[in-house]
Amino acid sequence: MNPFTLNYEPEYFCDRQNELARLSKNISNGRNTLIHSPRRLGKSALIKHFFHTLEKKKNFETIFIDLFATTSLEGFIQAMAENILFKYHSKNFIEGVKTLLKGLSPNISFSPDGTPGIGLSVQPARYETTLKELFNYLETRKKKVIIAFDEFQEVAGYPEKGEAVLRTYIQNLSNVRFIFSGSSNHLLQQMFFSAKRPFYQSVEIMVLDKINRETYFGFIKDNFEKNDKQVAPDALEYLLDFSEIYTYYTQVVCNYAFSETENKLELQQAYTITDDLIENRKADYQSLLRLLPENQRKVAIAVANEGIIKKPTAIDFILKHRLPSVSSVAQALKSLENKEIICLTNDGYTVYDVFFKRFLQRYYGKELN
Repeated sequence: MNPFTLNYEPEYFCDRQNELARLSKNISNGRNTLIHSPRRLGKSALIKHFFHTLEKKKNFETIFIDLFATTSLEGFIQAMAENILFKYHSKNFIEGVKTLLKGLSPNISFSPDGTPGIGLSVQPARYETTLKELFNYLETRKKKVIIAFDEFQEVAGYPEKGEAVLRTYIQNLSNVRFIFSGSSNHLLQQMFFSAKRPFYQSVEIMVLDKINRETYFGFIKDNFEKNDKQVAPDALEYLLDFSEIYTYYTQVVCNYAFSETENKLELQQAYTITDDLIENRKADYQSLLRLLPENQRKVAIAVANEGIIKKPTAIDFILKHRLPSVSSVAQALKSLENKEIICLTNDGYTVYDVFFKRFLQRYYGKELN
């Protein structure tokens, strides 16, 4: 099997020892945790690996709930109910529905392979009652229960007062601990740092950063060697530079590099692999670029060619890249942030998608190699 997986596999998980230790300490001491970072740095994999270690020790029960596709409290309840049912009642799904969802009449369906699913239609008057029943069920479990709500910022957009409703039940639980995670930093900061919001100062904060370069280098080298392959040090350094040690993008380039290497990956072959990778995405990225208004397109290209820029409204940056007025650049930046094409990091503004950045550099400016 290719060791550079794009989905979580416990045997191919890289490092994060400090983060795992912090999560363990928080849980042991009854503290809830918020994990936030830009997308594709490995938040979900970190939580799943943490849950994997907890389940192995058999001290805790864990539930991972992805809220990304939810748009209302009803969707939240459905996602939570489904995950609890699959966790505790997979052998007798229908009986579990009767136990957990009293007073409701869910539609139960089965996929061709026999996997059950539920369709819930919960009236607003039943939201709080149903949530209370779900949380009470977890509260009565013999072992401590750890729930992870991934992409928790979606709750802020629910038409109901989702934050207030959830906080009401969460703060009264003693047998259940929570990990909240998400990638929309500004929304999460508002939810957890604003004194006017229900979840104010209710969590320990963990900002997920990139994996240490030296550690990732060793991880990649070791996994090549375990499979009787070699990778030249300069080729490996180039792959890390190309992907900016950004977990998802590093995994992708290493996945391709591993599959294309028979004996030893040399630098020139690494160049070819990344060239092909960007070329294969060229048509999609060109379509994305064409959809942007001219000012946004120019600003995106300029930011990509800088790599990272602290002051994109500075006169020297605007003159260098022949951009429009300061106000036009500021407006374009805001729109590009909302579209998640550009993001603001601690070091400055950069193009969110590393491969899109390399595409812009190659066809509209500079190349890394």
